[in-house]
Amino acid sequence: MSVEDINKIDLITMTQEDIVSQQVILVITDHLQWSSCINEHLFKLQEKINRYIAFVESGEIYEKLPDAQGRNITFKVFFQYKIPQECIDFMERVNEILSSINIELTYEESEVI
Repeated sequence: MSVEDINKIDLITMTQEDIVSQQVILVITDHLQWSSCINEHLFKLQEKINRYIAFVESGEIYEKLPDAQGRNITFKVFFQYKIPQECIDFMERVNEILSSINIELTYEESEVI
């Protein structure tokens, strides 16, 4: 699964920290290179994030993972390739929007250029 599989959740995990800070992390894997079609790549990422939002807001997450109830939710994107500034700006804007529904968006990028 990957950013191209719009209708699939790539991975769900839950941290094993104390009960107060326990998080549910929904992972998106992005293996695509950043080429001249940055907007197309960002659109795919946006569509994937929208699916994750629907997964949470519909309550489907709690059907699949009942222990997620009452936990902090984070969407985490793992980028295989170093991301351009346009993507950083996009991620910051999306994180601002998601914070209004108590979801955090984080990311990690590979050192590959």
